[in-house]
Amino acid sequence: MSGAILERIIEEIKSLTQDEQRQVRDLIDSLLTESASISPEDLLERRLLEAGVISQVPDRTAHSSYDDDFDPVEVKGKPLSETIIEERR
Repeated sequence: MSGAILERIIEEIKSLTQDEQRQVRDLIDSLLTESASISPEDLLERRLLEAGVISQVPDRTAHSSYDDDFDPVEVKGKPLSETIIEERR
């Protein structure tokens, strides 16, 4: 937001009655509280949706049951990362 617009908004707020200024403060407080409670992932998804980059927000609950049932496979021998490094040499 440019400085001129911000200054105009501040002057407009100063010209309001005390009750109207309280309403503006309450609105700003609620907006700040809302944005503080939103996770960075949710904020990113919201911005991508608004920009039209994505058409819908992915459902994270669909993956949660998969994570609960996940059992890693034990591999005998040296770690896979070592094998990959050796093959790259």
